[in-house]
Amino acid sequence: MSRIHPLHLFPPHIAERGLLYFQQGKVRDVQKTSAGRYRAEVCGSENYSVWLKLDSDLYIKDGGCDCPYGWACKHMAALWYAVRAQTPDGQPDESDAQQPKKGGNPYRQQLSRIFSRTRYYDYYEAADLGFRLQNWLEDVAQEGTAALQQALPLLIPRLQDAFEKADDSDGMLGDAMYMAIDLLEEAVMENVPKRLINFLDKCLDDSRYFDSSEAGNKIYQIRARIWRLRGEWQAWQDYVAKRLAVIKSGWEHEFWAFEGWQVLQAKGDTAAAQDYFRRHLHLPQFRQIAVEQAVGQQDWAEAERLLREGIKIAKAEGAPGTAHKWKLQLFDVLKETGKNVREIAADLAFSTSLSLPHYEAWKATFPAAEWPNEFNRLLARLSGQYSLQAEILEHEQEFDLLLALLQQHLSLYMMERFAPSFPEPYHDQIVAFYLKIFAVEIDEASNRKQYRQLLNQLKTLRRQYSAQRQAMEDFADEIRERYSEKPRRPALLEELDRAGF
Repeated sequence: MSRIHPLHLFPPHIAERGLLYFQQGKVRDVQKTSAGRYRAEVCGSENYSVWLKLDSDLYIKDGGCDCPYGWACKHMAALWYAVRAQTPDGQPDESDAQQPKKGGNPYRQQLSRIFSRTRYYDYYEAADLGFRLQNWLEDVAQEGTAALQQALPLLIPRLQDAFEKADDSDGMLGDAMYMAIDLLEEAVMENVPKRLINFLDKCLDDSRYFDSSEAGNKIYQIRARIWRLRGEWQAWQDYVAKRLAVIKSGWEHEFWAFEGWQVLQAKGDTAAAQDYFRRHLHLPQFRQIAVEQAVGQQDWAEAERLLREGIKIAKAEGAPGTAHKWKLQLFDVLKETGKNVREIAADLAFSTSLSLPHYEAWKATFPAAEWPNEFNRLLARLSGQYSLQAEILEHEQEFDLLLALLQQHLSLYMMERFAPSFPEPYHDQIVAFYLKIFAVEIDEASNRKQYRQLLNQLKTLRRQYSAQRQAMEDFADEIRERYSEKPRRPALLEELDRAGF
């Protein structure tokens, strides 16, 4: 047979069970009987004899097991995992792998074997590559810092190349990259050689590390720590300025602007840092710090000024999420100072869905005698926003008004959302509304799946409203009678029987 990638050969559930067998130590007496050929005993419900023939990349060329399952069983998968775990870099043994040339870089040659192709990696190949790289990284890490400093600059660019031409839906390559970056951070904790610093600088000048993953920012943090430890402030400032010259807006601009401030703070240039901070208050991250400082000092007037100004900026920039964040904090500041919160509470209470804490705070600003008229004015203002109106009526327990609203805008969504809040005296009307909706939905349904779904909902309704059971039975009889004659719907009638009507 031709060579088959193991993750192509074994279905996912078989591969998972094989891995579990291997991890539980059920693969015993693994023997290499000839070049690339392995046999073992795998303990399942019984002991089974298993063999595999592998090529130098651990692809399966042949194999077998004497279990009843037959070809590609969990016992074969377990043996494959056992062989891979016993062989370095996914090679069957040193005699099957190309030996490093004397005086060559062992990591370069190991990676050349792991990255055995330059074409696209499909889902299974990418997962296997990521798995092998993570195992390789664990082995290198055990060799110490010097090994990492030598190996990682060889791996990371090749891994980035592979990442760009792979289906990494499983995330194994991404995990390998994160693992490599974490180890890179460990590798620069002490005695950083010049060649490793040059590698970091080369990565920072390669936009791919920033475009396709978070690797670029992580590498930057590593390099920034070296700049900080060595007091290389100008080089650090120059790099941040270069990034800001390219990125003019968005969260990335805010990130690099904040880094510019961090450089000045780390440098100890207090005056320059304060001036830089004031000039960047239009960015939310800076403004948030300023608000927190004002609140911490109980300078409520300054906190209010910063927040109101932030709301204006966010609105002008079309950033409703940021504006909402500032409004929430402004509400808290105004409450702290005892100021009238009516305007801001109303804004927050009715912005999208109902915010009950802000609704109650808004309601509390009206004297009891004024509230009924204001409540009516509120409902008029929200005309057309049926869901929001319904939330308010539900909260206020205005069930007559809510019932009228549901009748005016009948839909399964509105009924399922608000019907459970009605007390028992309203249940007859609630069920009547549901049956009116079901009649229309059944008439418009066109296949068995839709009939089954609707009748299952009707069954659920029968359990919820047992006192109205007869009304639902009568409804089912009417449906049966209507569709027993032309136009007949045999599938609907069968589903009625199946649902117990």
